[in-house]
Amino acid sequence: MSTANFIQLFLSGLTMGALYALTAKGLFIAHLATTRMNFGQGEFLMIAAYLSMTLLLMGVPVILVAVLVIAVLALMGWGLERIALRPLDRLKSLVGGQYSWVLTTMGVALIMQNVATLVWGKSSQYSPPLFSASRDNVIKIMGVGIFVEELLVIAAAFLVVGLFYVFLFLTTHGRAVRAIAFNRETSALLGIDVTRTTVLVFVIASVLAAISGILVGPIVTVQPHMGLVFTVKALAVASLGGFANPLGVLAGAIIFGMAESFSNYFNSAFGDLYPLLVVLALLVVKPSGLFGEAKADVR
Repeated sequence: MSTANFIQLFLSGLTMGALYALTAKGLFIAHLATTRMNFGQGEFLMIAAYLSMTLLLMGVPVILVAVLVIAVLALMGWGLERIALRPLDRLKSLVGGQYSWVLTTMGVALIMQNVATLVWGKSSQYSPPLFSASRDNVIKIMGVGIFVEELLVIAAAFLVVGLFYVFLFLTTHGRAVRAIAFNRETSALLGIDVTRTTVLVFVIASVLAAISGILVGPIVTVQPHMGLVFTVKALAVASLGGFANPLGVLAGAIIFGMAESFSNYFNSAFGDLYPLLVVLALLVVKPSGLFGEAKADVR
C-alpha cells in the first residue's frame, strides 16, 4: 500500500467515523436518559438526507437547508417521543411492556422507509456537494489528492460532537439529562421536569440524525434503505465504545470507521462485514465495550 492510498483511506475512515459518531450519539443520549433507543435513528438520518438533497437541488442555500432540515427532524423527534414512546409508560406493569418501545420505534422506521420509497423512489441518488462547487474538487497535500468535501465534513462533524459535550457537561439542561440518567424519581423530587427533559433528549437525538443526514448525502448514495445500515453500524459503534461512556462512543466510531475503510480496500466484497464481526468478537470478551468502565461514564 502506497503512502497516498494510506492517507486517503485514513481520511475516508475518519469521515465515516465522524458521521457514525453523530448517529451513535443520538442512540447514546436516548439510552443514557431513558434506557430506551430509537431503532429508527438511521431512518431519521435517511429522511434528513433526502430532504437536504431535495432542497439543494431546488437551489436553496446550504445554511437555510440546514435550518429547515434540523427543524423538521426536531419536530419528528418530538412526535416520536409523544406518540410512539410516552404512551408505553402505562404498559410497564404488563409482561413485555417495558420492551414494547423496540416494536414502536421499528414500526416508525418501516413507515419512514415506505414513505421515502413512495416520494423519492427506490433508485440511489447523490446529494449535491455542500461546500464545493463540484464533486471532484480536490486539493493536493504532500502530493496526495484529498477531496475538500471530506475534509469539511470531518471538521463539521467533530464540531457538532464537541458542542454535544459542551451541552452534556456544561449546561443546565445537560446536567438535568445526567441527573435523570442517575435516578429519575430523585430528579423529579429535586424539581427537574423529567418529562420535558425526556422530550429534549429525543429532539437532540433527532437533530444529531439530521446533521448526520445532511453531511452524509454528498459522501454516500441516498436510498430508502440506507437508514437500516446506519442504525446497525451506530449500534455497533456505541456497543464497541460503551453505551454509558460518551468519549468511548467517539473512540468506537473512529475505530469502526477506520476498520471499515481499510477492510474495504483489501476486500471490497465483504469489507463492511469484517468490522461488524470484530465488534461481535470483542463484545464476547468485553460485553461492556472497550471503554465501558472509563471515568467519563456520566452515570
